[in-house]
Formats: sequence, C-alpha cells, structure tokens
Amino acid sequence: MPFPNKLIAGLAALAAGVTLHGGAVAADGHFTAEQATRGQTQFNSNCGSCHGMQLEGGVGPALKGVDFLGNWGTAGGIYDYFSVAMPPTAPGKLGEAVYVDILAYILSANGLAAGSEELTADPTVLGAINLTEAAAANAGAAAPAADATTETANAAPVPQAFTWGKSLPTKQTDGTIKDVVSGSAAANP
Repeated sequence: MPFPNKLIAGLAALAAGVTLHGGAVAADGHFTAEQATRGQTQFNSNCGSCHGMQLEGGVGPALKGVDFLGNWGTAGGIYDYFSVAMPPTAPGKLGEAVYVDILAYILSANGLAAGSEELTADPTVLGAINLTEAAAANAGAAAPAADATTETANAAPVPQAFTWGKSLPTKQTDGTIKDVVSGSAAANP
C-alpha cells in the first residue's frame, strides 16, 4: 500500500476509534454521563437489592473491580448475559434501552470515561469494548478483594463468569437445599 493510502487508512481507523495494533475499540467514551445516570437509577430499582447499591455485591456478585471486568472480556459479554438472564425474577424483561443504560452505569462505576455518544446494543460495538484492557488500566484504583472471612467456608470454587447473576442454592445444616431467590427449602435429592 503506498504511503498516502496507509496514512489515510490509519487516520480513518483512528477516527473510527480502532487501535491499529489490536483491533479493539478503546473502552472509554462509548456512553454519555446522562446515560450512566439513567442507568444508575434503573440499576438501583432493578439490581441494587442483590448486587449492592454501590455494585459491591450482596446476594449477587459484585459488579465492580478488576476481577469483574477481567472475567467478562468485553462489554458485549456482560450485555449478552444480563440482557437475557437478569433480573432473576423476570429475566430479559427490562427492555433493550434499560439494559444498555444499566451497562453504561456499570462501565462508569468501573472507571471508564463517558463520551459524547450514547451506548447502543450494537453487538459489534459492545464486542469491541475491551474490558480486559480497562481492568489492567484500572488495576491500581480497584477496590481490594473481599476478605476471605466473608466467604462461605465450604463454597466450591466456580468460574465467576458462569455464575454471576445467578443465585446458587445453598445446603443447610439440616440437609435441605435452600433456593436463595425464593427462600424455599427442598429436601436434598
């Protein structure tokens, strides 16, 4: 490719937000501050009771920090999961606009900078927002991991990306299994 064509192609790639070395879109600037604010309101109404009002976790896992960002890889990974699986009592029922706004809030709360255009559910854009790079960039500012004493003593290690947003049943001392969402107990099969 002649030099002028390389220059034009490079400038076009930069204008589109694509890095020449990795092909990933920079994580910052893909949502607006207003969208993140709307997302926070929706998150507090629909997600905060399980995931904590500050995304610190509770019944559900934390949605903030280096581990969270690193486990999902891209914003598309998060969106693809929670837009069909959350909230547990009405999975997929919040609507595309609400899920995208909540994702904007989660990205903002994880230190990604807002931009001038709203985030959309476009799979190409979401899939190109590299959260692994954002996690590496935010590693110094991340909150410390939870103290091991707060963990359940007999919890089995499970890959978090497969269980986030899902309430796993817990075994009670009397041998019954308790469903965390409904609170009902059933005999151990």
